Amino acid sequence: MTSAKHILPVLCVSLLLSACSTTSSNKQFVVVPPSESQIENSVKEQVSLTLNAFTPVAGQAIPNHSVLEAYESRGYEPIWIKDKKINMSLYKLVDILEQSHAHGLNPIHYHTSIIKEYLAIKKPTPQQLAEMDVISTIALTSYAHDISNGRYEPQLIDPNWQLDAPSNNWKDLLFLDSATDMVNSLQLLSPRSPQYQVLQKWLVYYQDLAKKEKDIFVSAGVPLSLGDSGPRVAQLRARLVQLGDIRFSTRKVNEEEFDSRLKEALMRFQYRHHIMADGAAGSKTIEMLNVPLETRAKQISYNLERWRWLPSELEANRIWVDLTDYTVNLHLNGELTSMKAVIGKPDRKTPVFKGLMTYMVTNPTWRVPHRIARENLLPKLQADPNYLIKHGYKVYSSWGIGAKELDSTQINWKAIDEDKLAYRFEQEPDEGNALGQYKFMFPNKNEIYLHDTPAKHLFREENRAFSSGCVRLENPVEFAREITKGSKQYNDMNNSLKNDSNTVITLPTYIPVYLVYFTVVPNANGMLEFRSDVYDRDTLMEEAMGYSPFSAGDSI
Repeated sequence: MTSAKHILPVLCVSLLLSACSTTSSNKQFVVVPPSESQIENSVKEQVSLTLNAFTPVAGQAIPNHSVLEAYESRGYEPIWIKDKKINMSLYKLVDILEQSHAHGLNPIHYHTSIIKEYLAIKKPTPQQLAEMDVISTIALTSYAHDISNGRYEPQLIDPNWQLDAPSNNWKDLLFLDSATDMVNSLQLLSPRSPQYQVLQKWLVYYQDLAKKEKDIFVSAGVPLSLGDSGPRVAQLRARLVQLGDIRFSTRKVNEEEFDSRLKEALMRFQYRHHIMADGAAGSKTIEMLNVPLETRAKQISYNLERWRWLPSELEANRIWVDLTDYTVNLHLNGELTSMKAVIGKPDRKTPVFKGLMTYMVTNPTWRVPHRIARENLLPKLQADPNYLIKHGYKVYSSWGIGAKELDSTQINWKAIDEDKLAYRFEQEPDEGNALGQYKFMFPNKNEIYLHDTPAKHLFREENRAFSSGCVRLENPVEFAREITKGSKQYNDMNNSLKNDSNTVITLPTYIPVYLVYFTVVPNANGMLEFRSDVYDRDTLMEEAMGYSPFSAGDSI
Protein backbone atom coordinates (compact mmCIF):
# COMPACT_ATOMS: atom_id res chain seq x y z
CA MET A 1 0.00 0.00 0.00
CA THR A 2 1.33 3.43 -0.94
CA SER A 3 1.92 5.60 2.12
CA ALA A 4 0.68 9.18 2.39
CA LYS A 5 4.20 10.59 2.62
CA HIS A 6 4.91 9.37 -0.93
CA ILE A 7 1.57 10.54 -2.38
CA LEU A 8 1.70 14.12 -1.08
CA PRO A 9 4.09 15.63 -3.66
CA VAL A 10 2.24 13.92 -6.49
CA LEU A 11 -1.17 15.14 -5.26
CA CYS A 12 0.15 18.70 -5.05
CA VAL A 13 1.19 18.61 -8.68
CA SER A 14 -1.98 16.75 -9.75
CA LEU A 15 -4.10 19.53 -8.24
CA LEU A 16 -1.87 22.10 -9.89
CA LEU A 17 -2.26 20.32 -13.20
CA SER A 18 -6.04 20.09 -12.99
CA ALA A 19 -6.32 23.73 -11.92
CA CYS A 20 -4.21 24.91 -14.84
CA SER A 21 -5.78 22.74 -17.55
CA THR A 22 -7.13 24.75 -20.47
CA THR A 23 -10.85 24.06 -20.88
CA SER A 24 -13.68 26.21 -22.22
CA SER A 25 -17.34 25.77 -23.11
CA ASN A 26 -16.88 28.42 -25.82
CA LYS A 27 -16.40 26.49 -29.03
CA GLN A 28 -14.83 29.55 -30.70
CA PHE A 29 -11.98 29.70 -28.16
CA VAL A 30 -8.63 29.34 -29.91
CA VAL A 31 -5.36 28.52 -28.13
CA VAL A 32 -2.47 30.54 -29.53
CA PRO A 33 0.82 28.60 -29.49
CA PRO A 34 3.05 30.04 -26.74
CA SER A 35 6.13 32.02 -27.66
CA GLU A 36 9.63 31.07 -26.48
CA SER A 37 9.74 34.06 -24.13
CA GLN A 38 6.37 33.13 -22.64
CA ILE A 39 7.65 29.62 -21.85
CA GLU A 40 10.91 30.93 -20.38
CA ASN A 41 9.08 33.42 -18.16
CA SER A 42 6.74 30.66 -17.01
CA VAL A 43 9.67 28.37 -16.26
CA LYS A 44 11.21 31.05 -14.04
CA GLU A 45 7.91 31.47 -12.20
CA GLN A 46 7.34 27.76 -11.78
CA VAL A 47 10.79 26.63 -10.60
CA SER A 48 10.43 27.73 -6.97
CA LEU A 49 6.72 26.91 -6.82
CA THR A 50 7.12 23.40 -8.16
CA LEU A 51 10.26 22.66 -6.16
CA ASN A 52 8.36 23.47 -2.98
CA ALA A 53 5.85 20.76 -3.88
CA PHE A 54 8.69 18.23 -3.87
CA THR A 55 10.26 18.78 -0.47
CA PRO A 56 12.44 16.01 0.99
CA VAL A 57 10.54 13.33 2.92
CA ALA A 58 12.06 11.34 5.81
CA GLY A 59 15.43 9.94 4.78
CA GLN A 60 15.06 10.71 1.09
CA ALA A 61 17.90 12.80 -0.29
CA ILE A 62 16.06 14.87 -2.92
CA PRO A 63 18.56 17.29 -4.54
CA ASN A 64 16.21 20.18 -5.36
CA HIS A 65 18.90 22.87 -5.08
CA SER A 66 20.67 21.36 -8.09
CA VAL A 67 17.52 21.86 -10.19
CA LEU A 68 17.51 25.56 -9.34
CA GLU A 69 21.22 25.85 -10.22
CA ALA A 70 20.64 24.15 -13.57
CA TYR A 71 17.91 26.59 -14.58
CA GLU A 72 19.80 29.63 -13.33
CA SER A 73 22.85 28.64 -15.38
CA ARG A 74 20.78 28.57 -18.58
CA GLY A 75 18.81 31.75 -17.86
CA TYR A 76 15.66 29.73 -17.20
CA GLU A 77 15.58 28.48 -20.76
CA PRO A 78 13.47 25.29 -20.83
CA ILE A 79 15.36 22.02 -20.99
CA TRP A 80 12.78 19.78 -22.65
CA ILE A 81 11.20 22.23 -25.11
CA LYS A 82 12.96 23.47 -28.21
CA ASP A 83 11.39 25.50 -31.01
CA LYS A 84 8.02 25.13 -29.27
CA LYS A 85 8.28 21.34 -29.51
CA ILE A 86 8.83 18.77 -26.82
CA ASN A 87 12.19 17.05 -27.13
CA MET A 88 11.75 13.35 -27.90
CA SER A 89 14.33 12.53 -25.22
CA LEU A 90 11.64 13.30 -22.63
CA TYR A 91 9.77 10.20 -23.76
CA LYS A 92 12.97 8.20 -23.39
CA LEU A 93 13.44 9.65 -19.90
CA VAL A 94 9.94 8.50 -18.92
CA ASP A 95 10.78 4.99 -20.14
CA ILE A 96 13.98 4.95 -18.06
CA LEU A 97 12.19 6.22 -14.97
CA GLU A 98 9.43 3.64 -15.33
CA GLN A 99 12.14 0.95 -15.34
CA SER A 100 13.86 2.32 -12.22
CA HIS A 101 12.47 -0.67 -10.27
CA ALA A 102 15.16 -2.71 -12.07
CA HIS A 103 17.69 -0.89 -9.85
CA GLY A 104 15.68 -1.38 -6.68
CA LEU A 105 14.28 2.15 -6.92
CA ASN A 106 10.61 3.07 -7.10
CA PRO A 107 9.11 4.74 -10.19
CA ILE A 108 6.63 6.60 -7.99
CA HIS A 109 9.50 8.81 -6.79
CA TYR A 110 10.09 10.07 -10.34
CA HIS A 111 6.58 11.34 -11.13
CA THR A 112 6.20 9.46 -14.42
CA SER A 113 2.39 9.50 -14.33
CA ILE A 114 2.34 13.26 -13.84
CA ILE A 115 4.78 13.82 -16.71
CA LYS A 116 2.66 11.57 -18.95
CA GLU A 117 -0.46 13.58 -18.07
CA TYR A 118 1.25 16.73 -19.29
CA LEU A 119 2.46 14.99 -22.44
CA ALA A 120 -1.12 13.98 -23.20
CA ILE A 121 -2.36 17.60 -23.25
CA LYS A 122 -2.92 18.43 -26.92
CA LYS A 123 -2.64 22.21 -26.65
CA PRO A 124 -0.71 23.07 -23.47
CA THR A 125 -0.48 26.61 -22.17
CA PRO A 126 2.89 28.26 -21.43
CA GLN A 127 2.32 27.57 -17.73
CA GLN A 128 1.61 23.88 -18.36
CA LEU A 129 4.71 23.55 -20.53
CA ALA A 130 6.76 25.24 -17.84
CA GLU A 131 5.35 22.96 -15.14
CA MET A 132 6.10 19.91 -17.27
CA ASP A 133 9.63 21.12 -17.94
CA VAL A 134 10.41 21.72 -14.25
CA ILE A 135 8.81 18.47 -13.02
CA SER A 136 10.70 16.52 -15.70
CA THR A 137 13.96 18.12 -14.62
CA ILE A 138 13.21 17.31 -10.97
CA ALA A 139 12.60 13.70 -12.00
CA LEU A 140 15.82 13.57 -14.03
CA THR A 141 17.81 15.14 -11.20
CA SER A 142 16.38 12.89 -8.50
CA TYR A 143 17.02 9.77 -10.54
CA ALA A 144 20.57 10.85 -11.45
CA HIS A 145 21.30 11.48 -7.77
CA ASP A 146 19.66 8.27 -6.57
CA ILE A 147 21.27 5.94 -9.11
CA SER A 148 24.67 7.43 -8.29
CA ASN A 149 24.56 8.15 -4.53
CA GLY A 150 21.54 6.24 -3.26
CA ARG A 151 18.01 7.38 -2.55
CA TYR A 152 18.32 7.50 1.23
CA GLU A 153 20.68 9.00 3.81
CA PRO A 154 22.31 5.94 5.42
CA GLN A 155 22.89 7.45 8.87
CA LEU A 156 19.22 8.38 9.13
CA ILE A 157 18.50 4.68 8.72
CA ASP A 158 21.25 3.31 10.96
CA PRO A 159 23.64 5.45 13.07
CA ASN A 160 26.19 2.62 12.91
CA TRP A 161 26.26 2.92 9.11
CA GLN A 162 28.90 5.56 8.52
CA LEU A 163 30.05 4.58 5.05
CA ASP A 164 28.57 7.15 2.70
CA ALA A 165 30.75 8.38 -0.16
CA PRO A 166 28.61 10.85 -2.08
CA SER A 167 29.84 12.00 -5.46
CA ASN A 168 28.90 15.22 -7.22
CA ASN A 169 29.69 13.82 -10.67
CA TRP A 170 26.01 13.17 -11.35
CA LYS A 171 25.38 16.95 -11.32
CA ASP A 172 27.50 17.38 -14.47
CA LEU A 173 24.74 16.02 -16.69
CA LEU A 174 22.47 18.94 -15.71
CA PHE A 175 24.85 21.31 -17.48
CA LEU A 176 25.18 19.40 -20.74
CA ASP A 177 24.08 21.18 -23.90
CA SER A 178 20.99 19.16 -24.71
CA ALA A 179 18.30 17.10 -23.02
CA THR A 180 19.32 14.21 -25.26
CA ASP A 181 22.87 14.25 -23.84
CA MET A 182 21.47 14.44 -20.31
CA VAL A 183 19.26 11.38 -20.75
CA ASN A 184 21.98 9.39 -22.50
CA SER A 185 24.37 10.11 -19.61
CA LEU A 186 22.11 8.45 -17.03
CA GLN A 187 23.33 4.96 -17.88
CA LEU A 188 26.88 5.96 -16.85
CA LEU A 189 25.95 6.89 -13.28
CA SER A 190 25.17 3.56 -11.61
CA PRO A 191 27.98 1.83 -9.65
CA ARG A 192 30.66 0.25 -11.85
CA SER A 193 31.12 -2.77 -9.60
CA PRO A 194 30.48 -6.11 -11.37
CA GLN A 195 28.70 -7.22 -8.18
CA TYR A 196 26.19 -4.39 -8.55
CA GLN A 197 25.52 -5.34 -12.14
CA VAL A 198 24.98 -9.02 -11.28
CA LEU A 199 22.67 -8.08 -8.39
CA GLN A 200 20.67 -5.85 -10.70
CA LYS A 201 20.15 -8.68 -13.23
CA TRP A 202 19.01 -11.02 -10.47
CA LEU A 203 16.60 -8.40 -9.16
CA VAL A 204 14.94 -8.22 -12.57
CA TYR A 205 14.83 -12.04 -12.64
CA TYR A 206 13.10 -12.26 -9.27
CA GLN A 207 10.70 -9.42 -10.11
CA ASP A 208 9.70 -10.97 -13.43
CA LEU A 209 9.43 -14.45 -11.95
CA ALA A 210 7.22 -13.26 -9.10
CA LYS A 211 4.86 -11.60 -11.61
CA LYS A 212 4.67 -14.65 -13.90
CA GLU A 213 4.66 -17.54 -11.44
CA LYS A 214 3.44 -18.41 -8.00
CA ASP A 215 5.99 -19.43 -5.39
CA ILE A 216 6.53 -23.18 -5.26
CA PHE A 217 6.77 -24.07 -1.58
CA VAL A 218 8.02 -27.28 0.03
CA SER A 219 5.51 -28.65 2.49
CA ALA A 220 6.61 -29.11 6.10
CA GLY A 221 7.53 -32.62 7.16
CA VAL A 222 10.40 -34.92 7.97
CA PRO A 223 13.79 -34.08 6.44
CA LEU A 224 14.21 -35.16 2.80
CA SER A 225 17.43 -36.84 1.69
CA LEU A 226 18.96 -39.06 -0.99
CA GLY A 227 16.73 -42.06 -1.76
CA ASP A 228 13.47 -40.50 -0.55
CA SER A 229 10.48 -40.21 -2.86
CA GLY A 230 7.05 -38.64 -2.95
CA PRO A 231 5.24 -35.38 -3.73
CA ARG A 232 7.40 -33.33 -1.32
CA VAL A 233 10.49 -34.36 -3.31
CA ALA A 234 8.74 -33.12 -6.45
CA GLN A 235 8.08 -29.80 -4.70
CA LEU A 236 11.73 -29.58 -3.69
CA ARG A 237 12.89 -30.22 -7.25
CA ALA A 238 10.45 -27.69 -8.72
CA ARG A 239 11.50 -25.02 -6.20
CA LEU A 240 15.20 -25.51 -7.02
CA VAL A 241 14.37 -25.17 -10.72
CA GLN A 242 12.44 -21.98 -9.98
CA LEU A 243 15.36 -20.51 -8.01
CA GLY A 244 17.95 -21.40 -10.66
CA ASP A 245 19.84 -24.09 -8.72
CA ILE A 246 18.72 -26.71 -11.26
CA ARG A 247 19.19 -25.69 -14.88
CA PHE A 248 16.56 -26.70 -17.40
CA SER A 249 17.33 -30.05 -18.97
CA THR A 250 15.61 -32.25 -21.54
CA ARG A 251 16.76 -35.31 -19.63
CA LYS A 252 13.81 -37.24 -18.29
CA VAL A 253 13.75 -37.68 -14.51
CA ASN A 254 11.40 -39.08 -11.95
CA GLU A 255 10.19 -35.84 -10.38
CA GLU A 256 9.35 -37.55 -7.09
CA GLU A 257 12.70 -39.32 -6.64
CA PHE A 258 15.50 -37.76 -4.56
CA ASP A 259 18.48 -38.66 -6.77
CA SER A 260 22.14 -37.60 -6.72
CA ARG A 261 21.56 -34.67 -9.09
CA LEU A 262 18.90 -33.28 -6.78
CA LYS A 263 21.28 -33.66 -3.83
CA GLU A 264 24.01 -31.74 -5.68
CA ALA A 265 21.55 -28.95 -6.53
CA LEU A 266 20.36 -28.77 -2.92
CA MET A 267 23.95 -28.55 -1.69
CA ARG A 268 24.53 -25.61 -4.06
CA PHE A 269 21.46 -23.94 -2.59
CA GLN A 270 22.69 -24.58 0.95
CA TYR A 271 26.16 -23.20 0.22
CA ARG A 272 24.76 -19.96 -1.10
CA HIS A 273 22.44 -19.55 1.86
CA HIS A 274 25.20 -20.24 4.41
CA ILE A 275 23.49 -23.39 5.65
CA MET A 276 25.38 -26.59 6.45
CA ALA A 277 25.64 -28.21 3.01
CA ASP A 278 24.67 -31.79 3.85
CA GLY A 279 22.41 -32.28 0.83
CA ALA A 280 19.36 -32.99 3.01
CA ALA A 281 16.29 -30.75 3.24
CA GLY A 282 15.83 -30.26 6.97
CA SER A 283 13.74 -27.59 8.68
CA LYS A 284 16.29 -24.76 8.24
CA THR A 285 16.80 -25.56 4.55
CA ILE A 286 13.05 -25.74 3.91
CA GLU A 287 12.61 -22.43 5.74
CA MET A 288 15.12 -20.81 3.37
CA LEU A 289 13.56 -22.51 0.32
CA ASN A 290 10.16 -21.10 1.26
CA VAL A 291 11.19 -17.44 1.50
CA PRO A 292 8.88 -15.78 -1.08
CA LEU A 293 10.33 -14.45 -4.32
CA GLU A 294 9.00 -10.98 -3.52
CA THR A 295 10.86 -10.97 -0.19
CA ARG A 296 14.08 -11.94 -1.96
CA ALA A 297 13.55 -9.12 -4.46
CA LYS A 298 13.27 -6.66 -1.57
CA GLN A 299 16.49 -7.96 -0.02
CA ILE A 300 18.31 -7.48 -3.32
CA SER A 301 17.00 -3.92 -3.60
CA TYR A 302 18.33 -3.07 -0.11
CA ASN A 303 21.78 -4.25 -1.14
CA LEU A 304 21.73 -2.33 -4.41
CA GLU A 305 21.10 0.79 -2.33
CA ARG A 306 24.08 -0.12 -0.12
CA TRP A 307 26.30 -0.34 -3.18
CA ARG A 308 25.20 3.15 -4.18
CA TRP A 309 26.45 4.43 -0.81
CA LEU A 310 29.95 3.27 -1.76
CA PRO A 311 32.32 5.09 -4.12
CA SER A 312 31.38 4.31 -7.72
CA GLU A 313 34.88 2.94 -8.29
CA LEU A 314 36.94 1.15 -5.63
CA GLU A 315 40.71 1.34 -5.19
CA ALA A 316 42.67 -1.60 -6.64
CA ASN A 317 44.62 -1.86 -3.35
CA ARG A 318 42.18 -2.12 -0.46
CA ILE A 319 41.21 -4.08 2.64
CA TRP A 320 37.65 -5.37 2.41
CA VAL A 321 36.19 -6.39 5.78
CA ASP A 322 33.11 -8.40 4.78
CA LEU A 323 31.08 -8.42 8.00
CA THR A 324 28.27 -10.77 6.95
CA ASP A 325 30.80 -13.28 5.58
CA TYR A 326 33.07 -12.95 8.64
CA THR A 327 36.09 -12.52 6.37
CA VAL A 328 38.85 -10.01 5.64
CA ASN A 329 40.03 -9.75 2.04
CA LEU A 330 43.31 -7.98 1.32
CA HIS A 331 43.61 -6.79 -2.28
CA LEU A 332 47.23 -5.75 -2.77
CA ASN A 333 49.38 -5.48 -5.89
CA GLY A 334 47.05 -7.66 -7.91
CA GLU A 335 46.95 -10.45 -5.32
CA LEU A 336 44.16 -11.50 -2.97
CA THR A 337 44.74 -12.71 0.59
CA SER A 338 41.62 -13.84 2.47
CA MET A 339 41.11 -15.06 6.00
CA LYS A 340 38.39 -15.62 8.56
CA ALA A 341 37.47 -12.85 10.97
CA VAL A 342 35.59 -12.37 14.23
CA ILE A 343 33.33 -9.29 14.30
CA GLY A 344 31.32 -7.43 16.94
CA LYS A 345 28.46 -9.06 18.80
CA PRO A 346 24.93 -7.93 17.86
CA ASP A 347 24.82 -5.71 20.97
CA ARG A 348 28.27 -4.26 20.07
CA LYS A 349 27.98 -4.00 16.33
CA THR A 350 31.07 -3.38 14.22
CA PRO A 351 30.17 -0.14 12.41
CA VAL A 352 30.21 0.23 8.64
CA PHE A 353 32.73 2.85 7.55
CA LYS A 354 35.87 3.57 5.53
CA GLY A 355 39.33 4.22 6.98
CA LEU A 356 42.96 4.38 5.92
CA MET A 357 45.40 1.90 7.43
CA THR A 358 48.60 3.82 8.15
CA TYR A 359 50.51 1.84 10.78
CA MET A 360 50.68 -1.34 12.79
CA VAL A 361 51.85 -2.16 16.32
CA THR A 362 53.72 -5.29 17.34
CA ASN A 363 53.35 -6.69 20.87
CA PRO A 364 50.69 -4.07 21.59
CA THR A 365 49.53 -2.89 24.96
CA TRP A 366 45.75 -3.01 25.19
CA ARG A 367 44.21 0.13 26.61
CA VAL A 368 40.76 -1.13 27.58
CA PRO A 369 37.94 1.04 26.12
CA HIS A 370 35.82 2.67 28.79
CA ARG A 371 32.66 0.80 27.81
CA ILE A 372 34.36 -2.59 28.01
CA ALA A 373 35.94 -1.63 31.33
CA ARG A 374 32.51 -0.77 32.76
CA GLU A 375 30.54 -3.66 31.31
CA ASN A 376 33.12 -6.48 31.27
CA LEU A 377 36.09 -5.76 33.49
CA LEU A 378 34.41 -4.23 36.54
CA PRO A 379 32.09 -7.22 37.19
CA LYS A 380 35.11 -9.56 37.02
CA LEU A 381 37.00 -7.37 39.47
CA GLN A 382 34.07 -7.29 41.83
CA ALA A 383 34.04 -11.08 41.78
CA ASP A 384 37.85 -11.41 42.07
CA PRO A 385 39.96 -8.43 43.26
CA ASN A 386 43.10 -10.20 41.94
CA TYR A 387 41.75 -10.46 38.38
CA LEU A 388 44.01 -7.69 37.03
CA ILE A 389 47.18 -9.27 38.41
CA LYS A 390 46.26 -12.71 37.10
CA HIS A 391 45.70 -11.42 33.57
CA GLY A 392 48.50 -8.90 33.19
CA TYR A 393 46.59 -5.63 33.61
CA LYS A 394 47.71 -2.35 35.14
CA VAL A 395 45.34 0.25 36.53
CA TYR A 396 45.87 4.03 36.46
CA SER A 397 44.15 6.79 38.42
CA SER A 398 42.65 8.43 35.31
CA TRP A 399 42.86 8.69 31.52
CA GLY A 400 45.24 11.63 31.74
CA ILE A 401 48.82 11.43 30.39
CA GLY A 402 50.43 11.72 33.85
CA ALA A 403 47.99 9.38 35.60
CA LYS A 404 49.47 7.45 38.53
CA GLU A 405 49.65 3.66 38.51
CA LEU A 406 47.64 2.17 41.38
CA ASP A 407 47.68 -1.05 43.37
CA SER A 408 44.53 -2.82 42.18
CA THR A 409 44.31 -4.92 45.35
CA GLN A 410 43.90 -1.80 47.47
CA ILE A 411 40.78 -0.63 45.65
CA ASN A 412 37.31 -1.59 46.90
CA TRP A 413 35.88 -2.59 43.53
CA LYS A 414 32.51 -3.62 44.96
CA ALA A 415 31.92 -0.06 46.14
CA ILE A 416 32.38 1.39 42.64
CA ASP A 417 29.31 2.11 40.56
CA GLU A 418 29.60 1.27 36.87
CA ASP A 419 28.64 4.81 35.84
CA LYS A 420 31.38 6.31 38.06
CA LEU A 421 34.28 4.11 36.96
CA ALA A 422 37.07 6.55 35.99
CA TYR A 423 40.19 4.35 36.08
CA ARG A 424 42.26 3.49 33.01
CA PHE A 425 43.17 -0.15 32.47
CA GLU A 426 46.00 -1.45 30.30
CA GLN A 427 46.93 -5.05 29.54
CA GLU A 428 50.66 -5.64 29.12
CA PRO A 429 52.04 -7.39 26.01
CA ASP A 430 52.20 -11.16 26.49
CA GLU A 431 50.72 -14.29 24.96
CA GLY A 432 47.45 -13.78 26.84
CA ASN A 433 47.00 -10.17 25.70
CA ALA A 434 43.57 -9.65 24.13
CA LEU A 435 45.22 -8.09 21.04
CA GLY A 436 47.77 -10.87 20.57
CA GLN A 437 51.00 -9.86 18.81
CA TYR A 438 49.59 -7.48 16.19
CA LYS A 439 47.35 -4.45 15.98
CA PHE A 440 46.60 -2.88 12.58
CA MET A 441 45.51 0.74 12.80
CA PHE A 442 43.32 2.94 10.60
CA PRO A 443 42.57 5.88 12.94
CA ASN A 444 38.84 6.51 13.32
CA LYS A 445 36.36 7.94 15.82
CA ASN A 446 34.99 4.47 16.56
CA GLU A 447 38.34 3.17 17.89
CA ILE A 448 37.94 0.12 15.66
CA TYR A 449 40.98 -1.74 14.34
CA LEU A 450 42.10 -5.18 13.15
CA HIS A 451 44.11 -7.32 15.53
CA ASP A 452 45.42 -10.72 16.55
CA THR A 453 43.71 -12.73 19.29
CA PRO A 454 44.61 -15.57 21.66
CA ALA A 455 41.06 -16.97 21.28
CA LYS A 456 41.84 -19.03 18.18
CA HIS A 457 39.02 -21.50 18.81
CA LEU A 458 36.43 -18.93 17.71
CA PHE A 459 37.57 -19.23 14.09
CA ARG A 460 36.15 -22.75 14.03
CA GLU A 461 32.63 -21.32 14.40
CA GLU A 462 30.46 -20.61 11.35
CA ASN A 463 28.91 -17.42 12.73
CA ARG A 464 31.69 -15.38 14.34
CA ALA A 465 30.07 -12.34 15.97
CA PHE A 466 31.88 -12.49 19.32
CA SER A 467 34.01 -9.35 19.71
CA SER A 468 33.31 -6.00 21.34
CA GLY A 469 33.42 -4.27 17.96
CA CYS A 470 36.98 -4.64 16.68
CA VAL A 471 37.85 -7.22 14.02
CA ARG A 472 40.02 -10.19 14.97
CA LEU A 473 42.11 -11.88 12.27
CA GLU A 474 42.57 -15.61 11.83
CA ASN A 475 46.07 -15.23 10.39
CA PRO A 476 47.57 -11.88 11.44
CA VAL A 477 51.10 -13.14 10.69
CA GLU A 478 50.26 -13.52 7.00
CA PHE A 479 48.41 -10.22 6.98
CA ALA A 480 51.39 -8.38 8.52
CA ARG A 481 53.77 -10.03 6.07
CA GLU A 482 51.70 -9.02 3.04
CA ILE A 483 51.32 -5.34 3.98
CA THR A 484 55.06 -4.93 4.70
CA LYS A 485 56.53 -7.36 2.16
CA GLY A 486 59.68 -6.15 0.38
CA SER A 487 60.12 -3.10 2.61
CA LYS A 488 62.36 -1.96 5.45
CA GLN A 489 59.31 -2.17 7.70
CA TYR A 490 59.20 -5.93 7.15
CA ASN A 491 62.62 -6.26 8.83
CA ASP A 492 61.60 -3.85 11.61
CA MET A 493 58.56 -5.99 12.31
CA ASN A 494 60.55 -9.22 12.50
CA ASN A 495 63.14 -7.66 14.82
CA SER A 496 60.48 -6.32 17.17
CA LEU A 497 58.85 -9.74 17.36
CA LYS A 498 62.17 -11.40 18.18
CA ASN A 499 62.86 -8.84 20.90
CA ASP A 500 59.28 -8.88 22.26
CA SER A 501 59.29 -5.12 21.98
CA ASN A 502 56.24 -2.92 21.70
CA THR A 503 56.91 -1.18 18.36
CA VAL A 504 54.92 1.18 16.13
CA ILE A 505 55.63 0.53 12.43
CA THR A 506 54.47 2.95 9.73
CA LEU A 507 53.26 1.07 6.69
CA PRO A 508 55.24 1.47 3.45
CA THR A 509 51.92 2.04 1.63
CA TYR A 510 48.74 3.35 3.21
CA ILE A 511 45.78 1.10 2.39
CA PRO A 512 42.07 2.02 2.30
CA VAL A 513 39.94 -0.11 4.62
CA TYR A 514 36.26 -0.78 3.94
CA LEU A 515 34.05 -2.34 6.59
CA VAL A 516 30.98 -3.37 4.59
CA TYR A 517 27.68 -5.12 5.22
CA PHE A 518 25.80 -6.94 2.46
CA THR A 519 23.12 -9.56 2.99
CA VAL A 520 22.92 -10.54 -0.70
CA VAL A 521 26.14 -11.06 -2.66
CA PRO A 522 26.88 -12.79 -6.00
CA ASN A 523 29.20 -15.76 -5.58
CA ALA A 524 31.99 -16.83 -7.95
CA ASN A 525 29.48 -18.69 -10.13
CA GLY A 526 27.20 -15.69 -10.51
CA MET A 527 24.53 -17.15 -8.21
CA LEU A 528 23.27 -15.18 -5.24
CA GLU A 529 24.32 -15.76 -1.64
CA PHE A 530 21.62 -14.84 0.84
CA ARG A 531 23.38 -14.27 4.14
CA SER A 532 22.21 -14.01 7.71
CA ASP A 533 21.29 -10.46 8.67
CA VAL A 534 23.34 -10.67 11.87
CA TYR A 535 22.75 -7.02 12.85
CA ASP A 536 19.10 -6.79 11.63
CA ARG A 537 20.02 -4.05 9.21
CA ASP A 538 17.63 -5.24 6.50
CA THR A 539 14.79 -4.57 8.92
CA LEU A 540 15.95 -0.96 9.22
CA MET A 541 16.15 -0.69 5.43
CA GLU A 542 12.59 -1.95 5.04
CA GLU A 543 11.30 0.51 7.61
CA ALA A 544 13.12 3.44 6.01
CA MET A 545 12.14 2.65 2.44
CA GLY A 546 8.49 2.21 3.40
CA TYR A 547 7.92 -0.39 0.76
CA SER A 548 10.12 -1.96 -1.84
CA PRO A 549 9.74 -1.24 -5.56
CA PHE A 550 8.41 -4.16 -7.47
CA SER A 551 7.18 -3.10 -10.88
CA ALA A 552 6.37 -0.05 -12.93
CA GLY A 553 2.72 -0.83 -12.28
CA ASP A 554 3.14 0.49 -8.74
CA SER A 555 3.44 4.03 -10.07
CA ILE A 556 0.42 6.28 -9.61
